[in-house]
Amino acid sequence: MSTPDGPAPRFPAGSTVPAVPPPSWQPATVPPPPHPVAGAAPSWQPAAAPPVQQPAGQPAAKPRRPRITGIDVARAVAILGMLVAHLGTGHASDAGWGAQWMWIFDGRSSALFATLAGVSITLMSRSAATPTDWRGVRTKIAVRAAILLPLGGVLQAIGYPVVVILSTYAVLFLMALPVLRLPSRWLLVLAGVAMTLGPVVVLGLREATTGTAAPSVLFGFGLGELVWGYYPALVWIGYLLVGMVLGRGALAARSFALALVGGGTSLAIAAYGAGSLLTAALAPGQDRADLGWPLALVSVEPHGNSPFEVIGNAGVALAVTGLCLLATSWRAGSLLLSPLAATGAMSLTIYTVQLLVIGALGEHAVWFPESNGPLLALAIGSIVFATIWRHCLGKGPLERALSGASDAAARAVVRSAARPAR
Repeated sequence: MSTPDGPAPRFPAGSTVPAVPPPSWQPATVPPPPHPVAGAAPSWQPAAAPPVQQPAGQPAAKPRRPRITGIDVARAVAILGMLVAHLGTGHASDAGWGAQWMWIFDGRSSALFATLAGVSITLMSRSAATPTDWRGVRTKIAVRAAILLPLGGVLQAIGYPVVVILSTYAVLFLMALPVLRLPSRWLLVLAGVAMTLGPVVVLGLREATTGTAAPSVLFGFGLGELVWGYYPALVWIGYLLVGMVLGRGALAARSFALALVGGGTSLAIAAYGAGSLLTAALAPGQDRADLGWPLALVSVEPHGNSPFEVIGNAGVALAVTGLCLLATSWRAGSLLLSPLAATGAMSLTIYTVQLLVIGALGEHAVWFPESNGPLLALAIGSIVFATIWRHCLGKGPLERALSGASDAAARAVVRSAARPAR
């Protein structure tokens, strides 16, 4: 007998026929799959594509991870909450009963915004594995700070009747650079120091320099935001550090979201409660908004920057973030809140547009609001605009410019580090 590959070989009687590979025209037998390993992809899931070989001297491309809807929703809550704090009628003494709830957004919305900035920093750095990767991450963060700092300064210089947070945001980004790789426990220690001792330093220096030229001189050197800014960075870095630890958690796990809600609520109740009791005991009958040094250290008034207010705000930020993560952990909730997610994904654009509109409305709309009509119109308009833009064009215009500039700078740094020395 012959085969398509040649005559069949002969073997002596009783000998064992050696195993031979199948002929070229016959497909090889596929071995059975190995026993599934814990954590491995199931058999019905397509295998991952082989890694793309990068040219020599080129940085490896990092796969883009999907956005976390709950974080975007929380960011929208912060942006819209700051809008309520700016335009809501709940701050006026003669506000109607239905608007009195709006005071809860004062101070807490901006604290949530700063906490989520820390989450963003962690998400930007989660794929870094080598020293070169970390150099690229630091470059990306530094470039974003370099863009946000003058943007915030320009917006504030225009003369808007609200305080712009972007300059402090940039300073916090720069302050985070040395601690990006610290373990979570040390980040929490630093956050605790900033939230407890930071207010003592800030309020003490403000008291000591009242009537002097020190604040103006330091603002001239770009250092005023650390102590004398409306959002003093020496205190507000605590929010950012808490957010960095939060970003390392299991953001997709409902148990983690529930822990944030429970822990954050407990922390807020304890801090606000202790501060209120101490204020009532140490300054009975005094206006809490006008407490001087050192009684200001026990105040829980919005933007008082006392330890009790700051820690309470951090608790609120954790609880709100947990609620947003929990609500979007189900598909129905994620779909229902998708307009808010679109708004949060364009937070820089929406915040800037809101400032422009508030500037056009004038100081009267901020300090003496006659109705919540402008607030509702701007809030609904922001959500509709963001939803349509995200659906049609993707990233917001300012987000695209910011990420484009920072990503390009990071790629250049990584490429330079990967180039072999001559």
